[in-house]
Amino acid sequence: MSLNGSLPNNGNHAHMDVPVAPSYRMINTTQTNNHRKGNEVQAEARSGHSTPVKSLRTHNELHKELLLTHKKGLALSSRSELQQVLERRKRVQSDQVDEGQSRTPLEDVLLRRQQKQLEKEKKHGEKEQEEAQLMEFVRVRQNLRKIHSVIQNKAGNF
Repeated sequence: MSLNGSLPNNGNHAHMDVPVAPSYRMINTTQTNNHRKGNEVQAEARSGHSTPVKSLRTHNELHKELLLTHKKGLALSSRSELQQVLERRKRVQSDQVDEGQSRTPLEDVLLRRQQKQLEKEKKHGEKEQEEAQLMEFVRVRQNLRKIHSVIQNKAGNF
């Protein structure tokens, strides 16, 4: 059996060893043929209704427009971090204003109740803190009285 052929070489028939072309050459010729066909299709399309000069001009205009929009996109993303933060704050603030305007009467009542409850809790916390400070003051004062009385008793005993 030969490497280049698929049938054994018998004396019964004439056999000719045909070298097998490398696969990359087959691909290249296929690609070349497809490329030529594509060029022919493009040439046929160009020879259609519009002239090559006119299609070239529209192509150039479209290309310029594409470049400009690309540059604008880059310019928008190249804003400073400060500008981006300020714009984000402005957006959030406007969203809050819009949210405040779109509340229902029930939401307004609930919001007022919640605010009153928070104020009561705050006052209660402040009152407890004042009482705790007052209690500490009273304890310190009592301790001072005890210490003073102990000192007087010791001084009176001498």
